[in-house]
Amino acid sequence: MMNILQSKDFLAGLSAVLIGLFVIFVTSGYGFGTPRRMGPGFFPLSLGVMLAVIGVIIAIGALRSHEKMPKLNIRPYIVIPLAILSFALIVPRLGFGPAGVATVLLAGIAEPDTKKWHLLLLALCLVPAVWLLFAVGLGVQVPFFNWRF
Repeated sequence: MMNILQSKDFLAGLSAVLIGLFVIFVTSGYGFGTPRRMGPGFFPLSLGVMLAVIGVIIAIGALRSHEKMPKLNIRPYIVIPLAILSFALIVPRLGFGPAGVATVLLAGIAEPDTKKWHLLLLALCLVPAVWLLFAVGLGVQVPFFNWRF
C-alpha cells in the first residue's frame, strides 16, 4: 500500500485544510454578525470553514486513491513571474504591443513542448484583442506602440 503522504489527493486536502484554518484564525477577530446583518468577518470566516471541510473530505478520499504526486516541474514557477516582470518593464518604454508579445512568448516557453509558431500566432491574435479591450472598451490610456525610449 502506498504511503498516504505521497498521495496528491491527501496533500491537496491537507493544503486546503491548512489554508481554511489560517483564514478562520485571521478572521476570528472580526465581527461575525448574523445572516441578516452580516459583519465584516461573516463571509471570510464562512469561506474558511467551507474550505477546511472540503479539504477534510478530499483528504479522506485519498484513502481510496492511489495516485502519486507528479514530479515537480520548477520551470513555470520561474518563467511566468519573469514574463510578468518583463511586461511591467517593457510597457512604459515600448508600449503594450511589444510588451504583450514578449509576455506571451516568455510565458509560452514555461511549457517545453510548446511549438514556437503557436506562440507567435497566439501573440499576434491575443495582444491586439486585449489592447482593444483595455484601450477602447475600458478607456485605459496605454499606447500600443511607444517609440520614445
